[in-house]
Formats: sequence, C-alpha cells, structure tokens
Amino acid sequence: MARIQIDYPEQQTIFTHQAILRITDLNYGNHLAHDTLISLIHDARAQMFIAHGHREIDIEGVGIVVADLGICYRAEVFYPDTLTIEVAVDELSRKGGDLIYRVTKNSDGALVALAKTGIVFFDYQERKAVTVPEAFKAIVANATAQA
Repeated sequence: MARIQIDYPEQQTIFTHQAILRITDLNYGNHLAHDTLISLIHDARAQMFIAHGHREIDIEGVGIVVADLGICYRAEVFYPDTLTIEVAVDELSRKGGDLIYRVTKNSDGALVALAKTGIVFFDYQERKAVTVPEAFKAIVANATAQA
C-alpha cells in the first residue's frame, strides 16, 4: 500500500499555534481522534490568517477553499497533552498552494503528525477561483526572508 509522503518545508513557516487537548478530543482508543486533528489544523489555519490581519473568508476580498487534505500520523496523543502546530506554505501557484502542518507534543517534542491542505483562493460572490492575493504573497515572502 502506497503511503502519503508529506515533508515539512522548514524555511516556509509562517505561523505557530498552541492547542490544548480537551477530554472530548479523544476517540474510543483513548487517544486524539482523527476528526479532531482536522479541526485543530483548521483552527491553526484560521488563527494564522487572523494573526496576519485577515480571515479565511476575507483576504483582500476573497476567501479560500480547501481542495484536498492529507495526514501522516507519527505518534499518539493523550489527554491532557498540549500541542504545537506549525504552519508552512509550499508549492504556491497562480491560484493557490499547499499549507503544511507539523504537529508536535509540547511535553517531549515528539512529532505527532504532518498534514497538508491544498487551498485555492476563491471569490465567493463570483463563485470562481482567483489569483493568490498580494497580501498572502507578502506573508509568504516575509516568512522566507526571516528564515
């Protein structure tokens, strides 16, 4: 069986987010539920846009659409672990790119998961994909310059 391969682009980190697990974030295996991890990376992405003065639905008047999602799990997480979620940009193209997430446990730095969401910038009024806003390009450029 072929496995998804996700590599974290160190020089492209644009945001770091802290998350505290809640007891309701666990599944029947008593560890972090996969649907919760998706919600945690969504929250990290939303907070990243807010930290840069935008919202997922309003980056220079346009929003984003998540076109795909992949996750590679590396370690279990248990309540009440706390996590660091780093967000990086990779493969920026004309209308979108990939956001890569590295999730680690704060207690020992263990890699919990690598995830990727392919995003497309989208004009919700026109109902069509649009070019990457200059404001987002500037976020990426600033992160690259600081690396």
